[in-house]
Amino acid sequence: MADELVGDYDVRPISLRRMMTIDGLDAVTPGHRTYGLVELDVTLAQARITALQQAGEQVTLFAFVVACIAKALGEQPELNAIRSARRIYRFTDVDVSLAIEVDTPDGPHPYQYALRRAQTKGALDIHVEIAAARARHAAHEAIGSESRRFEAAMRWMLWLPRFMRVALLRLTTRFPLVVKRWTGTTFVTSVGKFARMPGFVIPFAAGPMAVSFALGSVVDKPVLRGGELRNHAFLAMTVIVNHDLVDGGPAARFVARLQALIEGAVGL
Repeated sequence: MADELVGDYDVRPISLRRMMTIDGLDAVTPGHRTYGLVELDVTLAQARITALQQAGEQVTLFAFVVACIAKALGEQPELNAIRSARRIYRFTDVDVSLAIEVDTPDGPHPYQYALRRAQTKGALDIHVEIAAARARHAAHEAIGSESRRFEAAMRWMLWLPRFMRVALLRLTTRFPLVVKRWTGTTFVTSVGKFARMPGFVIPFAAGPMAVSFALGSVVDKPVLRGGELRNHAFLAMTVIVNHDLVDGGPAARFVARLQALIEGAVGL
């Protein structure tokens, strides 16, 4: 009777990387977050990206948005910051932590990659760098230097009890220079690459960074301009601000600048 109620199933062990992800999420502190749900008109940007692709250039909307985020953070270093107890470290270089999905024996898995000095790079440069990181993984090489360090740390940390692993990871978040070396100064994730649907992504956001971002899908919406009703493409973006480090005014000015860069297709 029990078998009929349960039906068919299988049991699989939690992968090494999934276990470390769980430990990492438990290690970071929740902080005090403010969420901004922003719709950005990317009609002009998409048109220019399409023209570049037709001309043989390798560029994507995701790479362009990352480039705009990095440029805006480079202009406003108060948001390119990491907290350490009673001190705030503000950095000149914008290092963007990205989750690059690659194939592994356990199935698709996001690998962390830190895009260094992203404020100096354009959309084409960023796309090429992400593609090169994927190619290194396909060739069984480390995606980046932080990936090598992470792999080495995992090998010995998994021999420790879980409470010790979480405690060690939590300890590292108290040192901004360590955080920057391992994960950068901000984080950008995107689910719009995998599904096209309206709505915003509300990710788990914690730790000592001042701001992080989640990109949703691009959807068409009618816009009335100049007496004409036309469809425009809008990108759903969630901006997560750490209120321990950033007040509402600077955060609003940053989002306004980011909007101007993206909607103006600056750099394309």
